Amino acid sequence: MRSVLAALAADPELEAFCLVDSVAGVRRLAEAARATPPGRPLGLLVEIGMEGGRTGCRTAADALAVARAAADAPGLALRGVEGYEGLVVTKDAAADEIAVTGFLDRLAALAADIDGAGLFADGAVLLSAGGSAYYDIVARRLAEVRLSRPVQVVVRSGCYLTHDSGQYTRLFEHVIRRIPADWRRHGDLAPALEVWSMVQSRPEPGLALLTMGKRDVSYDIELPIPTLWRPAGAAAAQPVPAGAVLTAMNDQHAYLRLPEGFDPQVGDLVCCGISHPCTTFDKWQVMMVVEDDYRVSGAIRTFF
Repeated sequence: MRSVLAALAADPELEAFCLVDSVAGVRRLAEAARATPPGRPLGLLVEIGMEGGRTGCRTAADALAVARAAADAPGLALRGVEGYEGLVVTKDAAADEIAVTGFLDRLAALAADIDGAGLFADGAVLLSAGGSAYYDIVARRLAEVRLSRPVQVVVRSGCYLTHDSGQYTRLFEHVIRRIPADWRRHGDLAPALEVWSMVQSRPEPGLALLTMGKRDVSYDIELPIPTLWRPAGAAAAQPVPAGAVLTAMNDQHAYLRLPEGFDPQVGDLVCCGISHPCTTFDKWQVMMVVEDDYRVSGAIRTFF
């Protein structure tokens, strides 16, 4: 936090915002601001949460207490309300959408209460939510909020950057069902994050061992999905036959079970789509950017 406050003091055009969900958190931030004066206030957003979830105030009374503490604290400025609804993912999409809308209703009601109490600092009020499963609901619901001052909605979905071949492909099907047709005029999301590995071993019939594992690709939601296969020496890849599936991964190996008639050889390349981009990005310091023909056209440096 000292680094953030020092950066605020050094750059008059920089804006920085911090989430807070307790009076104790406000006090710690105020102490930091006193020790490293930022030159102008550090922006705070009160975070609301959900029962059994992670961070965020559980009740409106708690959130209002945090808002009052933030409004009174020197070196800090209460700028908005924030929440993360993306934890609401079950097998019942209709119930999930009702729960998410209710969560956003709570966020909007809290913003109205804080606004009515005159606790927000000068400037537009920031309202922010939006995991990568319900950003359409977030954008629509928060755009309806009317306060005594302008409202700026910040949607924070991140998985759209690369999408995936598993969890978010399935969730995006619900997004497509909910949104107006003109929202799709620029096309739909497509999986853009692939992990390629080599067939290292064919130790028994029906099994290929690939040169990737838990150190290389996400596995927290489900195992990677084999999509393409390029025989050694072939000019192009071809789709993996139906029935080929990863059944397990070790640190550096993946177990590819093969349907009858699919006979990849040692040295062949296999492409896998992933499920959950966030836990694949952190495993690579450099990620290659390729064109449709797999010509490398750039690289992305990650920081984890």
